[in-house]
Amino acid sequence: MEVLAVAVLEYILNSHPDSRRGVGELLARIVPGMRLSGRPFETEVADGESGRLDMLQRGDHGEERFIVEAKFDAQLMSTQPVAYLKQLPATGVSTLMFLVPSRRLEELWPVLLGRLEDARIPYTQLEHPRCVQLDETDKHLCIIDWTTLLDSMEEPLEGDGFGLADLRQLRGLVQFAEAKESKARLPGKDLVDAVTKIGRDSGWLETRTIAGGNYGIASRGDDYGRYARIDRLYKLGVWLGINSRLYEKFGSTPLWLECIDWVYDGGQGWNERVRSLLKARLGSDVHEAGKQLWVPVIPEGGEGPDRYAAALEGIAGILDELAEPWHSDAIVLEEVSRPYKQRVMNNVHRSEYVEAIVTLALRASGWTRTAAWDSWDFEHESGVKLEVKQSAAAQAWGSDGRRSPARFDIAPRTGYWDEDGHWVPKPGRHAGLYVFAWHGVDENTADQRDSGSWEFYVVAEHNLPERKSIGLTVLQDLASPCGIDTLAAAVDAAAKDVDGRASPIDRTP
Repeated sequence: MEVLAVAVLEYILNSHPDSRRGVGELLARIVPGMRLSGRPFETEVADGESGRLDMLQRGDHGEERFIVEAKFDAQLMSTQPVAYLKQLPATGVSTLMFLVPSRRLEELWPVLLGRLEDARIPYTQLEHPRCVQLDETDKHLCIIDWTTLLDSMEEPLEGDGFGLADLRQLRGLVQFAEAKESKARLPGKDLVDAVTKIGRDSGWLETRTIAGGNYGIASRGDDYGRYARIDRLYKLGVWLGINSRLYEKFGSTPLWLECIDWVYDGGQGWNERVRSLLKARLGSDVHEAGKQLWVPVIPEGGEGPDRYAAALEGIAGILDELAEPWHSDAIVLEEVSRPYKQRVMNNVHRSEYVEAIVTLALRASGWTRTAAWDSWDFEHESGVKLEVKQSAAAQAWGSDGRRSPARFDIAPRTGYWDEDGHWVPKPGRHAGLYVFAWHGVDENTADQRDSGSWEFYVVAEHNLPERKSIGLTVLQDLASPCGIDTLAAAVDAAAKDVDGRASPIDRTP
């Protein structure tokens, strides 16, 4: 499929020159200064170190200026992207672009960056969220989806009926390939078991007690599922599993709950109020078939087990309204704290969680956590300011078992808020001390709620390099890791190196 789609793409770009204009404009928006040459595109280009390049356009002097690697369901080759980036010329703006289905953007981009980290290749994040520039070069690595590329080609072909017809055929081929890839990637036993384990470990899903035996595995045809009991304030027996028929029909999610009147111990159980509440709150997403009520478990922000588990717990929260009014203190507090109870948190809640454990670690050392809108996170009674940055190998959106690379934002800001809430337009880094928190456990065993599983690097601002972001390998050259129990001592020792120096906000740029 990949070979065929790339061959058709090359044919359109070479046979309908107007289509190049759209691709060139898209490329220039992603990679500043990048332009297409007038040379033809080539496919299946043999290359000594990289093997075979999917598509290539050479620069004005015959150099490998723009390389495109296409994927549908195939995995990255072991040589990608490092060996391919080496083929780009040493001078002039050049690009290696990965072309993938939209659902694989979040899966493959962290893997590509992780391989740069493993090869100790420094890079700088550009304005486009999925484009980086290799430091001290004009080489770029980016990733986009097929739909975005094909959309860029459509408008320039408005006056070319044959070109539009060819483009429509390529769209159909891509849609077919992506649908085939999506069906092949339909999750099954691993997803159901992982979500069940998260719910059980977090205390809101019961898998042990039922009248007459254990909740167990109960597959439906080729679809894997398990009996369980939602076990929060309201308790309801369910079947949790994959429903490929409903997934094919509605496309919202492969994971569904079947609610039915099973006999089990210690719960309020199934009744018309359950049906009415779920249909009222979830609307047309709920599907009825005779006495069966099917409720989709729709993840937000990604497709990892934790995202599905969070969606399932959200359904449990709706059911809790049958036990207590929806506005009761117990319901409200449960809803507020729910995002922080995930074994793998999303970036926003993980950042707040890390700041909370750092607050507890430093509270006896004279540090005070600042307000949410302040331009630094902590301030010492001596006046030293501290900023906390965090990163984790396991991401809430899931990464197909791959580690997300450690990357921390250290970009200078354009100004800061003073103690009276006024904006001071003075550029630079405004904290004298940085604490970098790294959670290096992969998603199979990660529990980011465990403060003892984090490692911390404490670095004075004046020792940080002049760049927008920093990786773990550089941090390890600047500081030794410490645990949460020794963090306060490490911060106090580093603060002595900062105390007495001019604060960054007092320096003249």
